[in-house]
Amino acid sequence: MKTSLVLVTLLVASSSFAANFGTSGATTAKGVAMPAIATSTPQLLTIAGPQVGGLFRVVKPDGATVIQQGTMSAGTSSIPTITVSETDALVKANGKCAFNVKYDEISSSAATSTTNRIYSNDAVVAINSKIDLAAGVMKTIWTQPYLFAGTNNVKLVINADSATPSTGWIRINVTGACGGTAKAPETPKAPATAAPTTPEKPKTDTGTPNTTTPPAIVKFTPGSNEWNNLNNAFGYSNYGVTQLKGKGYARYDELVKLNAAITAVINAKSVDQGAYNSLMTSWNTFVTDAAFKAAMAAIVPGTSGQK
Repeated sequence: MKTSLVLVTLLVASSSFAANFGTSGATTAKGVAMPAIATSTPQLLTIAGPQVGGLFRVVKPDGATVIQQGTMSAGTSSIPTITVSETDALVKANGKCAFNVKYDEISSSAATSTTNRIYSNDAVVAINSKIDLAAGVMKTIWTQPYLFAGTNNVKLVINADSATPSTGWIRINVTGACGGTAKAPETPKAPATAAPTTPEKPKTDTGTPNTTTPPAIVKFTPGSNEWNNLNNAFGYSNYGVTQLKGKGYARYDELVKLNAAITAVINAKSVDQGAYNSLMTSWNTFVTDAAFKAAMAAIVPGTSGQK
C-alpha cells in the first residue's frame, strides 16, 4: 500500500477529521449517530463591517462536543447565562480555567486583518487577530480564553480596532476553584466609625526596581490535548499541500505557509499558548471553508460513503 494511502486512511479514521469537515446527520460505520454541530443564526447586518454573529460556545477538550452555548446579547440589560465546570477546562491554574471556545462573526462587506478581543470582568482574556472575512459569509473563530472561577461577565468585541466595533455579552459561571483556593462566604462586619487620620508624608522614591515576577508562559507539548489538536492539523495540512498542488485551489499558497508554520512548531516539540491560538485560528478558517472541504473530499481515496 502506498504511503499516501496509509496517511489518508489514518486521517479519515480520525474523529477530528469527521468533526472538522462536517458530518452532521451522518452515521459512523457502526451506525452510531454523529453529534450535531451547533451553528449560529446570523444577526441582521445593522452596521457596516464585521459584527457579532450569534452563538458563543464552550467546547470540550476533544474540540467537537459542545458543553454549553448561548446567544450573545447586544447590551447589558439582559445577559444570557451559562454554567460550565472546571472539569472540562484545558488548563487550571491560580484561580483561572482555560476553555476551548468558539464564536461566530459576519460582515456585510469584505474585511481583512481584523482583530477581536474577549474580556472577562473587564480583563482581556483572549485576542484573535489577522482575521479575514468574505461579505455575508459567517466565520467561526476558535480560541482558548482563561476564565475566572465563579462569575465571568464576558464581553466579545468584534473588529475591536475599528471606528465601528460590534459588542456581544454573555455571562459564564465556572464551578470549582480552577487551581486556586475556594473562597469561604464572608461574615458581614459591623460598620466602623472612621476616626480622623493624619495625612501621610510624601514618600521618597528610593529607586528600588520592581521585582514582581511576570506570569509564567503557558506551553503545550506532545501528549497534551492542544498538541493532539495541532498534530491533527499538521497531518491534514501536509496531505492537502501534497495532494492539492496544481489542482487550482484558490487558497493553496496560504495553506502552504500555514503548513510550514505548523511544521516548525511540531519539529520544536513545544508551542506557547499565543502561537497555538494563532495557528489553530488560521487552521479553522480552512476547516470551515466549503471550497477546502470539497477539494479534500475529491482527493481522498474511496467512495463517497467512505470519505
